[in-house]
Order: sequence, then structure tokens, then C-alpha cells
Amino acid sequence: MDDLSLILWQVLNIIFAVGPAILLCIYIYKMDIIEKEPIPMLLILFFLGVVITVPVAYVESKLISIVGINYSNTLSCFILAFCIVALAEEGFKYLILYFGTWKNKNFDHIYDGIVYAVFISLGFAMLENLLYVAQPTFSSIRYMSMPTIDAIKSGTDTAMLRALISVPAHGFYAVTSGYYFGLAKLNNSIGYKKKTIIFLILSLFVPVVLHGLFDFLLLISDNMVSWTFYCFVSILYIASYFNVRKISAVEMTSSIQKTNGGSEDERNIQE
Repeated sequence: MDDLSLILWQVLNIIFAVGPAILLCIYIYKMDIIEKEPIPMLLILFFLGVVITVPVAYVESKLISIVGINYSNTLSCFILAFCIVALAEEGFKYLILYFGTWKNKNFDHIYDGIVYAVFISLGFAMLENLLYVAQPTFSSIRYMSMPTIDAIKSGTDTAMLRALISVPAHGFYAVTSGYYFGLAKLNNSIGYKKKTIIFLILSLFVPVVLHGLFDFLLLISDNMVSWTFYCFVSILYIASYFNVRKISAVEMTSSIQKTNGGSEDERNIQE
């Protein structure tokens, strides 16, 4: 196969690696019906999501070497999935989410939390995906040889699979994290401190559990577990889609009620 064909395959790999994250970000942004968040702010959050990929990889590799993971042991896989990978990745995302947005003047709706969390998470997912897709090519270069078409096609297979499962999964975790983060912000604004703390904890805890379960099911995969995994991913797809639409619609209704004098609950809060 000629060099042009190899280049075209590489371009296809990059599109599969980058495209899903960008498309999901655009969808979440478009669903922010009431008041769009500033694009420069969202681009910064997306970039920070990309940047944390490096320290996350370092922390994970160090923890794995310290713990000594045995992939044939169920408990070892559980520790890897929940206590190392999920906690490290969702923990770093959460730090960016909190310190990058909590005191921002634009953060004034629950859905804003979802937008912020998704942009951070998909920035991370995009670079992680690129690294996975490019791994066969990097291996060829490492051994001082030109990438073969088989190596590049292997990257394409990885890109397509991750485009359908892994990248959207990062978006699903972010929708959950952002939802609870938005609830925390709302309760903080009306003086409910205990609820604020509870929702802030849930904003980290729930995504860690979802992410850990996703990775754990992959690590211990067999025929029965594989069906469980795909059912789990399907539920994540459906729940996230309807939650995004529901929260967006609820906030639109709330905005209309405010325009008409506010809902009864809102008037009681203001009083």
C-alpha cells in the first residue's frame, strides 16, 4: 500500500479519535437553552481536561506499580478499576470542575454544571482516545520501522470501538457529576449548607462508582459479564440522554415562570 493510503488511514483514525468528543460537546452546548456559557471559558475547561491526562497517567502508573495488580484476580481488578483508575481520573476532573467554575459568575443554573463537567471530561477523553489509537503506530516507530497498514488498521478498530463506548462513557460520568455539582451550587446560593456538602460529595462519588463499574466489568470480562457490561453501557446511554433533555427542559420552564413572576416554590424561597 502506498504512502498516501497510509496517510489517509491515519487521518481516518484521528477523525474517529477526536470527532466523538467534539460532537458530544456541541450537543451538550446546544442543549443549554436558557443562557449559553462563554465559549472561551468552555475552551479553557476543555483544554484543562486535555492537560490533566498527563498527571493522571503518571499517578495511575505509580499506583499500579505500588499495589502490584494481578489481572487474573477479581479483587485486584476491583482495586484497579475503582480505587486507582476511576478515583484518579474522576478526582482530577473534579478538581478542575470545582476550582475552575465554582466561583465563576456565569455559573447560575444547574445545567451549567453539566456543561462544565462534560467539556472537562471530554477534553480528557479526547487525548486519552488519541493515545490509544496511536499506540500501534508508536510501537512501530519505537522499533525503528515505518507503521504498517495492519498497525494503522488496528488503531482504526480501537478508535471505532472507543468512539461508541469509551468516549461517550466519559460524557455520561460528567453528566452525573455536573448535575450534582449544579444542585450543590443551587443549594449554596440559597443558604442550604448541608445539602451543598452532600451534593458536592455526590458529584465526585457517583461518577467514581459508575466509572469503576465500567472498568471492572471490562477487566473481568467473560460471556456473562460481557452481556452485563453492554446492558450497563446501554443504560448509561439512555439515562444520560433523557437526563440531559429533562434538566434542560425543566430549566427552560423555570426560566419562563421567573419571567411571569416566579413559581410558588421560588417565591417561598425568596420570602
